[in-house]
Amino acid sequence: MRHLLSFVFTGVAVAAFVSVILRSHHQQIALITPEVRLFRDRNFSLQLPPSLSTSKVPILGQATVFYVWCGVSRRQFEFRNYLSVRSALRILRPDNIWFYYESEPIIDHALYNTWWKELINDVPFFHRRSLRHIRLPQKACNGSGRPSVDFVCSLVTSRGGTFIDESTVVVARPPDDGVTVATDSRDKLDVRLQLLKANRGVTCPFRGNQRESTRKVRWLECSFSSQLSSDALCIQTSQSLYPKDIWTLDTDIGRLLRREFYGRPDIITSPLPDFAHLAPNIGHVIWVGGGKMDFLFFLCVLSLLHVVKVDIVYLHGDRAPTGIYWDLLISTRQNIHIVYRENSKEVGT
Repeated sequence: MRHLLSFVFTGVAVAAFVSVILRSHHQQIALITPEVRLFRDRNFSLQLPPSLSTSKVPILGQATVFYVWCGVSRRQFEFRNYLSVRSALRILRPDNIWFYYESEPIIDHALYNTWWKELINDVPFFHRRSLRHIRLPQKACNGSGRPSVDFVCSLVTSRGGTFIDESTVVVARPPDDGVTVATDSRDKLDVRLQLLKANRGVTCPFRGNQRESTRKVRWLECSFSSQLSSDALCIQTSQSLYPKDIWTLDTDIGRLLRREFYGRPDIITSPLPDFAHLAPNIGHVIWVGGGKMDFLFFLCVLSLLHVVKVDIVYLHGDRAPTGIYWDLLISTRQNIHIVYRENSKEVGT
């Protein structure tokens, strides 16, 4: 019964609220109507602004970025590829990055080129998809690292956005109006597409591998030199690159790449030793769970004391080791101290 009364009261309150709104709206109409009638009596007319055609409304470029990673054999995603995506994030500020691959990039066994995983972990709108999921009539790839020009054109013009080659670093934002194309024209018989920006529904500016000169398209080239022109749109990193290669690179490109990776263009100098503030000569070993000390553990402690020559070894754990090797360390009075700690099941960094 209490719920029924509550429902009735709520319905009455809503009805009263709607009635007040309608009455207020009626009063506004009543106030406006005499003014309109007065203007008519004096041969005035209300001049409304003319409707604006949709074709005259400025349309900004689609905030979507596309990559096409070609190669049947799985390849490593290198530092230069990482810089390409980071530059797209900073310059273009996309809503989504779609990374289409023929074979997904791999992490090298030495765990150095981990840039692929870093992008996946850091950028929530970095979407990875196999090219098998794309239903376009054109062939996607012409070889390792060679996306098909026709495929890229169809992909970009069907959805709108910007295609960026895997080794192209964006320097400036392409204009929002029209079509912008950046190519590698060093080989006149083989067009390499570095960047293509187009809105959805426009005509592709290529026929096969040939430019279509009848369309109004901005044709540019990515820079390969160490100096950048004032109107440069992108640079091409055609060779493998490592962070150490850009530390002291005193060129326009060096400063640009340092800004992308380190957030500032300054040259990275090697740290100089400061002998006035030395780090403590101490070794730390973590041993959780207790148990017998094996031979490798025994050698680890001895190497710290007699090869690295630390002053003392701190052994962190919830229980002291046991066994003949531990007894041997104690009996020979090695400089080891136990630091008891609760077993938290994991080690923080």
